[in-house]
Amino acid sequence: MKRNRNGLLALLCSLALASTAVFAQGAPQIVWEAPTPSSLANSVQGVGWAPGTVARIAVGSTDRWVRTRRASSGALVYSVLQPHRSGGADQTVYSNDGVFLAVHNRNGGFNYRVLRASDGVFLGTLNATIEANGIVRFAPDAQLLASVGGDGTLSRWRIANFTLVRTVGSGYDRVSTTFNFSPNGTYQAAASQGSITVQSRSSGAVVRIFTGGTTQGFAPMAFTPDSTRLAAWASTPNETTLWRISDGVAVMRFRNAASNEGVVALRFSPDGARLVTTGYLPIETSSGWQQRGMIRFWRVSDGALRRSFDARTGLAVTSPIAWSPDATRFAYGTYEGSVVAAVTPAP
Repeated sequence: MKRNRNGLLALLCSLALASTAVFAQGAPQIVWEAPTPSSLANSVQGVGWAPGTVARIAVGSTDRWVRTRRASSGALVYSVLQPHRSGGADQTVYSNDGVFLAVHNRNGGFNYRVLRASDGVFLGTLNATIEANGIVRFAPDAQLLASVGGDGTLSRWRIANFTLVRTVGSGYDRVSTTFNFSPNGTYQAAASQGSITVQSRSSGAVVRIFTGGTTQGFAPMAFTPDSTRLAAWASTPNETTLWRISDGVAVMRFRNAASNEGVVALRFSPDGARLVTTGYLPIETSSGWQQRGMIRFWRVSDGALRRSFDARTGLAVTSPIAWSPDATRFAYGTYEGSVVAAVTPAP
């Protein structure tokens, strides 16, 4: 009996060590890390990785600067200051060909400032409006049309890379609605007060209504790359739910171990096999409460947590991750204003 118990303990220890090797927290394999170049306190909100061979990363921060860096080394290429009282850049999105860079500012409403990606020259604005049936439409302003001609770059964007937030009211009556768009252009999702409405972008018809998502404020949400499913995070219970749009079934739940973990953003890998959540985790220690940034890699097929990173992540990871064109690397930003490029972990 004693021999058997010792054997069982050895087996459990080996399984624990194997589990630790797979799920251990720590730092990802860092390629480079670049702190904010100014002495001003700021947080990185938006990170965009240019497509193809452009090999640049655009970073938007609360200090109103948009900075582009070389994807290979993090070296600063140029910086562009956003307008006064813009609230800081929270999205940096490259056009499909990498020629243009769209920047959204927190106080910019539904407007994206379009820059020439090579040098940051301002060209005009992409404006979004909500039609009577709730569908979001994009159009270039007169300056952008005059600057680039044609359709004012409209056909060069993947609208699925844009996220819009509409906020109405104030104080306790403040209501936010988060809009996301499917990669194939078929659907849009609007999340507000714990409910998500999926509509057809061609007809405006309501396709599905899900109970879920955050009950207030911004709603972390994302369509799968094949546009067949939608994921959204909610704090109660603290998990991300993946629904199938065709029949409304919740096909997977990704549960955070800690009830107080906050999720800032969701991103699927380009092949749809993994879901990545970024955010923060408050931790009680002997010296009081502390906080660390979190990046979690989940396997979509069974909801398994495959990797957790809580080092070189600051007090919080305050941006979504951005994938390199071949998805072998990813970039993210921290509460302290650093941007980090790292090697994508094995599945």
